[in-house]
Amino acid sequence: MSVITEQDDNSVEDVAAIQAQFESLDIPLNIDPHLLAIWMQREQDAIERKKRKAVEPPRKYGRSLNRLFAAYIGVAIMCLSLVLGLIQGREPTAILKTTCIVFVIYTIIGAFVGLIAEHCVNDSVETLLRDIVNRSREAGSRHTVTENLHMNDSD
Repeated sequence: MSVITEQDDNSVEDVAAIQAQFESLDIPLNIDPHLLAIWMQREQDAIERKKRKAVEPPRKYGRSLNRLFAAYIGVAIMCLSLVLGLIQGREPTAILKTTCIVFVIYTIIGAFVGLIAEHCVNDSVETLLRDIVNRSREAGSRHTVTENLHMNDSD
């Protein structure tokens, strides 16, 4: 049997309030719903962390871009190095030595490019979602002020 505490009730109410606010947002059609779901999950995780007052590392969603870029760029340059070595007619040991060196160098370069790309993507998505939330809050406050004016006029 589980005992529902006041803290659990508040947590459920906070999540329900966020979901209601999220559903009332005027979201542009060009935003990927998957990104909105990720943002919503992050907001819910932040509320839960505040309730527990424990610092946890943020959840990773999907694969990080720095690892993807490192792998793809490293492998692509490695294949290119192999093909160029074969075309030039070099010895297999020289080709493999050059290929391994090139793979390591370009994997590191790919990781840095991926870090920059990941930072840019996260920043742009966060800015976009922050703008949506701010517009929603402004619209809600204007709506509340308008309702109050109408109620005062009817008195």
